[in-house]
Amino acid sequence: MSDSSVPNASTVPRNPTGSRLLPLKGDLHPAKRALAEALRALFAGLDVSVRRYAARQHLDASTVTRYLNGERVPDWSFIAELAEEIAQVSTPLTTDVLEALRASRQSALQTQRRGGALQDLQGQLAEADEETRRIRLSERALEQALAERERALSHSLSRCQYLRTKIGKERTAHTAELLVWHGEWQQIFEECRDLRLDVKQLEEALALTRAELIAAEGECHRLEVELEAMFPRNSDSLGALPLLDALEAADRTSSVAELLAVVGDLEARTQKAMARELVTSASRSREVTDVAALLAGLHEAGFTAHAEAALAALVMTRPAGEIAALTVELHHAALGDFVAVLLSSSVKLHTPCDIIGVAVQLSDSGCGEVVHALLSAAFVSRTVADAVALAIWAASTQVESATLTAMGPTGARRDLNEVVELALALRHAGRVDHTHALLTAVAEQRSAKEIIATLEYLAAKGLLAEAEEVFAVTQSRDVVHVLSLIRSLIEEGVTDRAVAVVNRVARDRSIGDVANMISHLYSTSHFPQADQALMSFLRAVPDKAPFLFRLLDDMYPGAEETVRMTAASGDPEKAAALFHLLESADLPVLAEGVFHETLTQRPTGHAGRFLQVLVGAEAVVCQRQALLERARSAPGTEVARLLLALAGADLLEEAAFVVRGVVEAYSPAEVMLLIKQLRSVDHPTRPKADGVLQLLLGVLVGTWQVDDQVALVMTLSEADMGADAKRLIRVASSLSQFKPALRAEETKHAQKVFSRAFWKSFSAEAG
Repeated sequence: MSDSSVPNASTVPRNPTGSRLLPLKGDLHPAKRALAEALRALFAGLDVSVRRYAARQHLDASTVTRYLNGERVPDWSFIAELAEEIAQVSTPLTTDVLEALRASRQSALQTQRRGGALQDLQGQLAEADEETRRIRLSERALEQALAERERALSHSLSRCQYLRTKIGKERTAHTAELLVWHGEWQQIFEECRDLRLDVKQLEEALALTRAELIAAEGECHRLEVELEAMFPRNSDSLGALPLLDALEAADRTSSVAELLAVVGDLEARTQKAMARELVTSASRSREVTDVAALLAGLHEAGFTAHAEAALAALVMTRPAGEIAALTVELHHAALGDFVAVLLSSSVKLHTPCDIIGVAVQLSDSGCGEVVHALLSAAFVSRTVADAVALAIWAASTQVESATLTAMGPTGARRDLNEVVELALALRHAGRVDHTHALLTAVAEQRSAKEIIATLEYLAAKGLLAEAEEVFAVTQSRDVVHVLSLIRSLIEEGVTDRAVAVVNRVARDRSIGDVANMISHLYSTSHFPQADQALMSFLRAVPDKAPFLFRLLDDMYPGAEETVRMTAASGDPEKAAALFHLLESADLPVLAEGVFHETLTQRPTGHAGRFLQVLVGAEAVVCQRQALLERARSAPGTEVARLLLALAGADLLEEAAFVVRGVVEAYSPAEVMLLIKQLRSVDHPTRPKADGVLQLLLGVLVGTWQVDDQVALVMTLSEADMGADAKRLIRVASSLSQFKPALRAEETKHAQKVFSRAFWKSFSAEAG
């Protein structure tokens, strides 16, 4: 076939079956003859009869015969359809060939005077009408695409705003931290500079002082030699004794005031070691009251170092009872530093039995604070075995309650492994109250990560009941700790524990705590836990739901967004439960948000299961009339999603009711758009649109007028939805009036033979 000329009988194989066409008339105009020959050549390539082709194109056979014989000039649509038929059985016609055919047709039209002009105008009108409908469909498709893009843009803008807010908060927080760190660094830098100067000055002063010390030691040695020479060995007076003998005599016989005077004299002579030995020796042998007075005097004189050295030695040499009595004396004298030294030494050096003895005596003297300090230090620092011994020795004494109180610092300060070992040892020793007090202290004072580690240690030791006790107690702390506990449990992969914590907060805490927790979990992207908290609260106290959402509205991300994310993050059963809870709490706006989110944003299978649960619960929103009213007021895409969801959930009666109501209200163009949306929304691997479409066409054929059905067929064909148009034709062919009406609509623009009256009037006008 040539690309540059109109096809002719020599270029296309002839029809072997024959077309029963008469030879072209001899008086036929050359332009019409050329067009007829080209059409005959094309038609011969189809290998069909005229009658069969006319039935295929819904045309009259005589009309096709006149086209091929050159008696009438066909519409361009006839030629275009003939070219499409040729393309299906042979090589498609090129653009040049089609343009040549169009030019040949135009030449033939120009030979027809008024009739040709009329046909030409009719053809132009048909083409203009076709172009108008094509543009209208394009407009609708563009409007639909614009609406979809606007929704996507709105969602993206919301997400962008959320991220912008989050980034702003993070930037502000990090900027503030950076300023603090920079200030601290500047301060430390300046301190280092000052300390370097101090070190240099002190090094110089130390060198000078050492030189002075050497000179002073030499002077002291010279004076000692002179002093020895002044006191001969045979003198009976105190002043005539050698220095060491004089100190020993002062230790045995001198009063406290005299001892203080000697210590002062020795300090003046820089005999510090000798002064310290004198205080220590006197403290070992004197009465407790004298020792207390001596220590008080040393404190007042500023000789604290000698007193503290003597206290450490006292604990090793004197009975526990005397140590307790001395502690009481020092406590009453308000010498807290000396009491602390005594207690520290007692904790390090005494046996558990002696420590409890000291504690009992202190308790009898009314020193409750000192008892608590002693026992707390002992339980914190002694070995696990000694701590258990302390608890056993304290049993049935007045300090037993103090040992329970001492479990607080023990649980807060000891290594966690040792705490668990101690709890196990106390339990085996029958000290159940001590075990409970120790683990309660851990639960109330340790960080969230330490709590989780303790639970693991306890479980490894078989202390499951104790682990549950710790877990229960720690959940009663402030909401900041509870949130930290939830995050730590999630990080450790213990999600069931995190769920339990969330449920307990939602059930037992104040509405403010619940709102803070939900907001915090959302802002830290712990969406499943936030959803769990919301659902647990709504189930536990649905009557307080309005108060909760009022608080959430003042927090990030707000009540509506919280509900939307909850509906979007779970299974359909959870979304249905959330919808029911919100409706029960008289929150219709939020409930509608859940319904809309599930229907429009989730897969149709998910939405179908959601509707199925609501129908099973006899929800008002899923009653047939309510579904129909929703469909009539919703945009086409939502109607398509609703029908697909109903079909996917096997809610066929509800789907049929909605389809019937929609079909009654829709025009052919709106039904065409609905069918297109059903195709676009439907899932490609589990299609449901065919079933919905079959239902829609059945209802349509049963309720619409034949003219409307024909109009829908034409609309579908013009929208390149030929498969759906053919399906409608098959369904509607059962109606006797449908085929003639369709044929009339398809041929209304074809050239018709005018009546005799027309030709007579035309001839009269021509004459």
